[in-house]
Amino acid sequence: MPRYLDPAKVKSAMIRKGVWPISDWPGTGKAWLCVCMDCGSFVTPVHRNVMRPGASGCKPCGRRKAAEARRTPHHEAVKVMRAAGVEPLEAFPGVDVPWRCRCLSALCPGLWMGDPADIRPRLSDARLSKISACKYCARIAIRPERAVQQMIERGVKPLERYEKAGRPWRCECLTCGADDITPSYANVVLGGQGGCQHCGGRARVPERQAVAEMLAAGVQPLQDYPGVNERWRSRCLAENCPGPANRIVYPRLGWVRRGAQACKWCAGVVIDPLTAHDIMVNQAGLLPQVPYPGVREPWKCRCLHCQSIVSPTLGSVTGRGTRCSECGENGFQRSQPGLLYLVTHERMHAAKVGVCNLDTGRIEKHERRGWVRYALLSFTVGRQAELLEKQALAEWRSQGWDPVLDGERRYDGWTETVSLSVATADGLWQGILDLYALTRPRRTPSGARASIGR
Repeated sequence: MPRYLDPAKVKSAMIRKGVWPISDWPGTGKAWLCVCMDCGSFVTPVHRNVMRPGASGCKPCGRRKAAEARRTPHHEAVKVMRAAGVEPLEAFPGVDVPWRCRCLSALCPGLWMGDPADIRPRLSDARLSKISACKYCARIAIRPERAVQQMIERGVKPLERYEKAGRPWRCECLTCGADDITPSYANVVLGGQGGCQHCGGRARVPERQAVAEMLAAGVQPLQDYPGVNERWRSRCLAENCPGPANRIVYPRLGWVRRGAQACKWCAGVVIDPLTAHDIMVNQAGLLPQVPYPGVREPWKCRCLHCQSIVSPTLGSVTGRGTRCSECGENGFQRSQPGLLYLVTHERMHAAKVGVCNLDTGRIEKHERRGWVRYALLSFTVGRQAELLEKQALAEWRSQGWDPVLDGERRYDGWTETVSLSVATADGLWQGILDLYALTRPRRTPSGARASIGR
C-alpha cells in the first residue's frame, strides 16, 4: 500500500523547488498544474520527478540554468580568442555563435586602405585553428577589393562583385578587350593560369581557322573540328615521318598553339619498334632480347661488347647517351675489383653500407662529410660486392629498419643507411659476413680480404 503523504507538506516541497501548485494534488505520479516562480510559465511537473536530487520543477528554467553552468566565462573566451590572433568587439555570444572581432595582425590580408576586416569567428573554431582565427590570415578567404586588384594585375578586370574563389567571374581582358570571359579567382591568382581564353588560345574558333592552324603545323585534319582541347584525328604531312604508313595522329589544337609538335612520331614521343631496335643497336651497342616495351620502360638487352645483360630505357639512350652499365666508363664498374664498406656517423647515430671500385675516393668523400670508416670487404669482381650490398639492405628493411635522414634533409646515399639504435656496428657487420657465408658456403668470407678499421 502506498505511503501516505500530507498534501500541505508536498505543496511546500514543490514551492521550495520553484513552482507554485494552483490545483489540488493529484498524486505523486501524476502531472500537477503549477506556475513557475522564476519565469511565470504554466508547467505540469510530476511530484516524484521534481523531488529527485538536482531536478527542477520547470523544465525550460532547468535547461537554461544547466546551460549557464556549462557556459564558458567571458574572460576565458576572450583569452582563447586573443591567443588565436583576434580581439573580440562585443560580449561573448556562445561557443558556436559568430563573434564579431578584429584581427590583431598588422599584416592581415583583410586590411584594405586602413579599413580593418569584418571577421566573425566562432570560439569553437578558434580553439581548433592552427594559424589564426582570422579567415584572411588563415588564407581561407580573400577580401573582395584585394581579389579585384590581383585579377587586374594579371590582365583581367572584373565586371561584377567577387563571390567565391572557384566560381566563374565575368571579366574584361585588358589585352584584347574581350568582355565575355569568365575565369575564376582560383585559376588565375592561385593556379597561375591565364585569365583570357582568347589570348591563351583556349577559346573555340571557326573550323576554317582551326584547320588552317593544323595545316600550318604539318598535319591534315580528317574529321570535323571537335574543340580546342579535344583530340583531332589527322594525318602527318611530313615526307620523312618515322611513323607507320598511314601516319595517323590525334593532336589537340590547344597543344599545337602552345608549341607542341602535332605529330607524335616526328616529335619522337612515340617510336616505331623497328626504329627503336635500330637505335639500341647502333647508338648504344645493345641487342634487345624482348619486344619493345616503351620509351620509358626498362628494355632487356645484351651488350655486344661484354655480353652482359642490362636493362636501360630507350629514353635514357636517346636523351643521355646511356650505354652498357657493365662496361661503361662512368659509375661503378661491376667487372672490375670492388669494395663493400660499412661507415658510421656519430651525430646522426647511423651506419651506411656501400660499394665502390678501388682507388675511386668514394670512401674518402664520405669521410669528409663526417662518416667514419668501420670495415671493408674486398672482391675480385665488383658485381659480387653489389649483390652482397643488395642482400644486406633487403635484410635490414625486412627487419623494419628504416633509412636515417639528416633532420628532414636527404643526402647522398641516405637510402643505404640504418639507425644504430636498432643494432650496433659490430652486429651489422657480422650480419653482412653471415650473408656472405650463406652465399659462399665453401669459402671463407674473403672474396678476398676483410678488414676492420675503427
